[in-house]
Amino acid sequence: MSRKTFTPSEVELLRQNPYTADVCPTHLYYTLAFKEYAIRAATRGDTSIKIFSNAGYDPEVLGKPRIYAAMKSFKREAASPQGLHESRHSSEARLDALAKKDLSRQQSEKAIRKLQERVIHLEQQIEFLKKIQFINPKPPKK
Repeated sequence: MSRKTFTPSEVELLRQNPYTADVCPTHLYYTLAFKEYAIRAATRGDTSIKIFSNAGYDPEVLGKPRIYAAMKSFKREAASPQGLHESRHSSEARLDALAKKDLSRQQSEKAIRKLQERVIHLEQQIEFLKKIQFINPKPPKK
């Protein structure tokens, strides 16, 4: 059983839907708002096909297996301890991840600079102690 791929015109059509976070020929990612809407509608008793249709998605374009799988995924996500969350593929999620990664890199670079400075300082202390020992040698014990 192969997964249906979207044509370029279908990708563009799906991209125009406000509930689409991201779309490519093989995957469709939904916004948090759509996931919340779908869960509320499902608890009211609406069918999966009706939920997607009311949200502006064409069930013929998506296909029933993809719709049922998405609803199953939304329900599993809603039941998880983290609850519903924005797709990792949304532009906001990507920007947040990039900012965190950049902050982490900055913190790492700062820590490396501090350690390098500490190594230089300790090397200077060692050299100083060597010079003091050379200037004031201890007399040998008998």
